[in-house]
Amino acid sequence: MNKRVFFFLAAVLGFFWGQGCVAGSKVSQDRLAQGKPAAPRVLFFVADGMRPDLMESYARQGFMTTYRQLIDQGVLGQNGMAPPFPTNSGVCWYSLATGAYPAQHGSTNNTFHRIGGDFNKPTFYSMPDILQADTLAAAAERAGRKVAQVHWVGGLNAKIAGPTVEFGSYFSNRGVLAAPFSTEEETGAAAFGVSYQAASFLPADGWINVPKGDPAAPPRQAVFKIPTWKPAENPDRVYDVYVFDSQVDGLPTYDRVILVPGGCSKNVSCQSVDLASGEFKEVKLPGPSGLTGPRAGQAASFYVKLIILEPDLGRFKLYFTPVARVTATCTTDACNSLPPGGPGEDRLEKYIAENLPGYILADAAPLQAGIIDEETYVQQGLDLEATYGNAVTTFILETLQPQTDLALVGYPVPDEFQHHFLGLITPSDMDGTPNPCYDRRRCQGDLDHRVTEREGYIRSAYSGADAKLALARQLMGPYVTVFAASDHGFAPHWYAVNTGKILEDAGLQSTAQTANCRPGGAPTLAKACYSGATVQVYISLEGRDPGGVVPAAHYEKVRDEILAAFRNLKDPENPGKQVVLKILKKEELGNVDGSDSLHPTRSGDVVAVLRPPYQFNASTPEKRIALAPFFGSHGHLPNLVDIPHQVNLRAVFLASGPGIRRQGPIPGIHAVDLAPTISRLMGIPPPAQARGKILFSLVP
Repeated sequence: MNKRVFFFLAAVLGFFWGQGCVAGSKVSQDRLAQGKPAAPRVLFFVADGMRPDLMESYARQGFMTTYRQLIDQGVLGQNGMAPPFPTNSGVCWYSLATGAYPAQHGSTNNTFHRIGGDFNKPTFYSMPDILQADTLAAAAERAGRKVAQVHWVGGLNAKIAGPTVEFGSYFSNRGVLAAPFSTEEETGAAAFGVSYQAASFLPADGWINVPKGDPAAPPRQAVFKIPTWKPAENPDRVYDVYVFDSQVDGLPTYDRVILVPGGCSKNVSCQSVDLASGEFKEVKLPGPSGLTGPRAGQAASFYVKLIILEPDLGRFKLYFTPVARVTATCTTDACNSLPPGGPGEDRLEKYIAENLPGYILADAAPLQAGIIDEETYVQQGLDLEATYGNAVTTFILETLQPQTDLALVGYPVPDEFQHHFLGLITPSDMDGTPNPCYDRRRCQGDLDHRVTEREGYIRSAYSGADAKLALARQLMGPYVTVFAASDHGFAPHWYAVNTGKILEDAGLQSTAQTANCRPGGAPTLAKACYSGATVQVYISLEGRDPGGVVPAAHYEKVRDEILAAFRNLKDPENPGKQVVLKILKKEELGNVDGSDSLHPTRSGDVVAVLRPPYQFNASTPEKRIALAPFFGSHGHLPNLVDIPHQVNLRAVFLASGPGIRRQGPIPGIHAVDLAPTISRLMGIPPPAQARGKILFSLVP
């Protein structure tokens, strides 16, 4: 064949299959031909919120040895890669999974509106049937590969047969039983919707089968309740509390607590847990003790920590997490051989809930409320998550499906910890303005003197990702190709902008909306749907939305009013400071830092993007701008980078293993490139709507 014709045909085929390729004319196309996989087994690992600059720094310092090994043996993206816009999880994870932008996969933010739908209701990225694009996981299964998804955000919407463990369902509130009573903590708990219960200790009465204790410290009793959120599926759960001195030495020293379900009539033989001060343990709720109603007999669990137990019982605090249950699906032969459950109960979900550590993640609300300390928050989010997450990962990849060809594994902790600690360790804004919340969780008063500890928490989250990657890599076997990424980067913040107040002040809502993506008082001409630093404003348009109030002829007039409201947004406490970084009309969303984010029915009529240290979540009612109760965000523009001020929205990218050439950092990588590249390395067709390029420059 004439060489010119050959190369022309190769280019055309490469375009229609992979939609283009990275420069590298000497790459052997034959090595990546379908049916001749260069990487038969692939681990696609994503650490939520991981910044590429911090990852590389920690790897060089020895805190992330697995990442360092992969860097030395493989290839990095130059300052990682560009995520899609907006840089929020509900957008970015789907782009990683599909190789498509929001314009194709349909998730335009964590929370958004579907034009033509009920204007009173929000849409969430995790809802069933939100995803409009094919996924790498589904494409691999169609090609006959064994696929598993473990803690992969949005994995349930891929609807594969292979084991999928996403996150979980919550059935109750969480909170503390505490003494002495604290008005400040009770107020904080009410503000953040968590339970604060005052402990009233009385002499223990009516208990049976109690352990031997020291008569010098007569046992005491109290009671607490775990309030339900879903009474049809989970009752209020009442527990009797038995406090005693287990050391018989004549010294009155209370040192242990036993919890007994209220229905056990104070019989310690059916205790739920026995705790010493500082212990954090799981309480299983199996079978008859489990969920009720349509979930009758399904197992659930929660965790309790005895945060404080002073020897004289002068101070006491018992923390309980929500009653929760993992969410999982699987219809393979291996899963169908697991023990059956009740009607509609997935066998894999049942097995995990009954036999593995209970589902648990970090929970910000008790920390923000001030009812638990930072160490407890970190212990829950890092240590307990590792116990649960590692057990699930090991069961899936070692026992249930040991010959997995493609494992998509996620890890949430870097995102969670940076949300709550990044702004506390950042001295100033990008323009050098001092941060009022630097080393001050309350953003006022004396310094906390905890910068070193909080830096350590963030580092531990990155080290936790390294450990999780090492485990998954080991379980996949010695010849696995690893793609390690993150969905987006991060920035510190300490201010929250109230979109409802902005729209109210502009005359677009009669009273300000009080909930995300819901209208304000009637008439509402437009509503705001936001997450992180990006808001989409949707006009209630006649003929487009049911009950629309804005005539089509007034569309541009109303849109101009929205644009003006955000252009004129100022921070009265910080005159001259830039709040809004970019404002876009809907039709301008087709190329936002390279991201095609223009969806015909899910993009807002106006989109505004804030500049750090501003974002939209957890705003204060009636105030346009106020201090925020947490300290890190994303949702900013994809290429926003100011590393000296802890701002880097770009995502991690590195690859190593069979089919990957060892080389220096590569520029120009986008998150949508990974799914088609992995497909090509595995010798399978890419996801149907993939728009990314195949990274031919990665291969030998």
